[in-house]
Amino acid sequence: MDEASKKRKERLEQLRKRKLESTANGDKDVSLSFRNYTPINNDLKAKDSKITTPADIGDTIEKQMEGIVENTIKEEEEKRSKDVDIFALTPMKPNWDLKRDIEPKLLKLEKKTRAAIIELIRRERPHDLSLA
Repeated sequence: MDEASKKRKERLEQLRKRKLESTANGDKDVSLSFRNYTPINNDLKAKDSKITTPADIGDTIEKQMEGIVENTIKEEEEKRSKDVDIFALTPMKPNWDLKRDIEPKLLKLEKKTRAAIIELIRRERPHDLSLA
């Protein structure tokens, strides 16, 4: 840990020395890049400065998205042209959601109904069940 901090301190000192030397010599190490406008000043138009042109930018979103709409339309037409499964288009019964929601409650009720029926049978014929 101490070694890493010492190395970092040395690098920072070297950077400070370079910065002081460059300012003392009067060297300007600046490269300008004009993206949004062309400078009017001739000093700024020097060959060293880079003036960015639309060709330098490269691919734009418009170029990347070119043709996607056409491809999407073609894919949709292909899907529509395929045979349609008639059974998939049939509508569900109007009470399908009611059946879905009530089914768990009906299962509990069915269990209780069976237990009640068995209890009634036992009350009616207590002697028949003991013989079996």
